[in-house]
Amino acid sequence: MLRSCLAFLLFLAFPAIVAFAQGGRDHLGTAQQQRACRSDVLRFCADMQDRDDYAMANCLRAHKQRLTSTCRRSLESSDRQSQRD
Repeated sequence: MLRSCLAFLLFLAFPAIVAFAQGGRDHLGTAQQQRACRSDVLRFCADMQDRDDYAMANCLRAHKQRLTSTCRRSLESSDRQSQRD
């Protein structure tokens, strides 16, 4: 039971630990895009989390057909925006 509680607490603290380890750097994706794609990142691109944002974006695009519709729409919106700029 204690081991389960400790594992759960570590799971809850993980985002803060990662943010601290990254030096609080900002990411290229908006907060909305990060929320939309969080589950897809964990499913398809977990091994990219220690790399830069471009590697993460490329990984998500490589799995585009398998992404959740919310994440896919978020990426497509971002792609359209960058084409206009």
